[in-house]
Amino acid sequence: MSAPLPQRHWGLWMRLHEPIRMSLGQRLRIHLWANLRMLQRPGVLLLSSAVSIVPTVLFSLAVVVFVGRVDPRRAGSLPWELGLVAAIALWLASQHLFFVYAMQRWYAPFVRREFARRGVPMCDRCGHRLPPGMLEACPECGVGLQEARESTQVSG
Repeated sequence: MSAPLPQRHWGLWMRLHEPIRMSLGQRLRIHLWANLRMLQRPGVLLLSSAVSIVPTVLFSLAVVVFVGRVDPRRAGSLPWELGLVAAIALWLASQHLFFVYAMQRWYAPFVRREFARRGVPMCDRCGHRLPPGMLEACPECGVGLQEARESTQVSG
C-alpha cells in the first residue's frame, strides 16, 4: 500500500477512509472481511438495515394515503402522475442519504479496522490514515483514539 491519493469528498457519498492506492483484489478482500465481521454483529446489522429502509416505509405509507384521496376527474387539480414522479424523486434522494448515513455510521468502522489489521492504521471515527506510533487523538477529527474505539464497540 502506497501514499494516499488526493482527497475528494462532497458528503453525498460514503467516506470509508482516505483514498489509498491498492489493487482491486486487496480492496475486495478488505470489504469481504469487513462484511463478514459485520455479519457477526446482528444488532449492528439490524439497526443499519432499519435506518436504511425508513424512506421506503414512509414512501409506502404516503402512497397508500395519497391513492385513497386522488380524484383524477376533479377540475383544476394537478395530474396525479406529476405528484407520483415528485414523490419518487424525493424517495430516491432520501433513500440515498439514509443509506449513506447508515454506511458511514455502522459499516465504515469495520472497513477501517480491516485496514488496521493489514498494517494501515486509521481513525475509527473519520478514516484518517494515522502515522506510525501511538497517538492520543486523531490529528484530523480530534477525537481520542481510545474514545473512538469504545464508542464504535458499543454501536459498531
